[in-house]
Amino acid sequence: MTFDLLIRGGTVADGTGAEPFVADVGISGDRIHAIGDLAAADARDVIDAAGLIVAPGFIDVHNHASSQAEGGILNIPSADNSVRQGVTTLISGNCGGSPWPIAEHLDAVAELDIRQNYGLMVGHGTLRAQAKVGHHAIDDEGIARMQVLAAHAMDEGAFGMTTGYFPDFVTTDEIARVARPIGLAGGVYASHIRCEGPRLLEAIEEAIDVGERSGCPVQISHIKCYGVDAWDKAQQVLELIDAARARGLNVHGDRYPYVAAFSGIANVVPSALRVEAAKRGGLEHLRDDDLIDQVREGSIDYIRSLGGPDKLMFAPLEAIPGLDGRRLAEVAEERGQQPWDTAVDLTIDGGVSCMFFVMKEENVQTFMRHPAVFAGSDGHLRVFGKGVSHPRNYGTFPRWVGHYGRDLGLFTVQEVVRRCAAMPAEKFGLADRGLIAPRRYADLVIFSWDRIIDCATFEDQHRYPEGIEHVILNGRSAVRDGETQSGGFGRVLRLH
Repeated sequence: MTFDLLIRGGTVADGTGAEPFVADVGISGDRIHAIGDLAAADARDVIDAAGLIVAPGFIDVHNHASSQAEGGILNIPSADNSVRQGVTTLISGNCGGSPWPIAEHLDAVAELDIRQNYGLMVGHGTLRAQAKVGHHAIDDEGIARMQVLAAHAMDEGAFGMTTGYFPDFVTTDEIARVARPIGLAGGVYASHIRCEGPRLLEAIEEAIDVGERSGCPVQISHIKCYGVDAWDKAQQVLELIDAARARGLNVHGDRYPYVAAFSGIANVVPSALRVEAAKRGGLEHLRDDDLIDQVREGSIDYIRSLGGPDKLMFAPLEAIPGLDGRRLAEVAEERGQQPWDTAVDLTIDGGVSCMFFVMKEENVQTFMRHPAVFAGSDGHLRVFGKGVSHPRNYGTFPRWVGHYGRDLGLFTVQEVVRRCAAMPAEKFGLADRGLIAPRRYADLVIFSWDRIIDCATFEDQHRYPEGIEHVILNGRSAVRDGETQSGGFGRVLRLH
């Protein structure tokens, strides 16, 4: 038999968690055809994988590749910073926001030469906007409109629904009821939970409650203890998840392997006050006489919860001279302001992203070790060298494998491959991906267990990882000998 591609002599970690084994992998078209001793076979193309791990392509189910800003896949279809990590599939639309309509966006992406498979969740915030229910609690009629839109999103191929950054007027009942059509269609409920800080445990309970009431599997997005007020709650979080799983609920979390989060400076100002300012016509109303005292108090408390103003580093997607890579404490001192005052000014200006150094390494490892937690980047697609970037945009998956798996010994090679590929594939219903087996799609990553490592840092963020030699996408070479190849072989994926 003649294969289109033959991977010879690699050590296969097939994604099941079984002990790796030396074998050849024969690929015909876009599928794996055979695994074993294929020495007698011919092939149009051959990769010598002796001494390397052959694994299913990594699957990133929590990212922001759908963003229409700098990191959007419509702007950066090459997705180099992701595919060079060994990621072959992205599921986007996270944290409550997604493109709309779902089908129109997916059709537009399908016209591009994308370098990864790509699917989409629908954002609860997006459904709210499309239903035109306003900035307040909604009645049964409003929920019914959102349910119709949610069902439509699933019909168009969404993999589920996400929430994030939702204000207090969005009730648990609303979310659970809107999620019912999602559950009926087999979709996942993925939540950037309501609070990752002081009310962390209540927020975890809420996400579990939504899953139980809607029938959706639950995904806790970028599971974390955010800020000093939550650092002692990691074990309690996992106990809640374990109890839900013991009751039969399908609950998982995803985790990026860094101690800093990435979000907007606006987070420093309480969300209720931002909503009130928006109702009045714009964020400049945060400085209205009847709001400013609450803004000051809330912002000071938020900065305290971070551990101080030196824990916030500015990282705007578009370069802003005087801010890039600098800390809030330093910028405020230069301006002759208090840190909260500078944060409010920049919130009003808009468009300023930050890295928040708010997590303990001990908790990061605690979450990663848990059997219901797998890898996810929470990253963006980036243009190499442009702007300030979180290192997770370049290093999430190699860091899971190389730093936490090999160097710290948290995982064997077979277990860390399972956490990066098979677990997310199974959770999100990615049929025929996430495992190396006959008739599965030929999405593969070939790497050196001894050399794989992330190279991007918080100080030098635009650096590709090392040790990933080849990435195969639907049977074609996306990365060859460590270099991205021309052409796009990715496909748009739909749940149904």
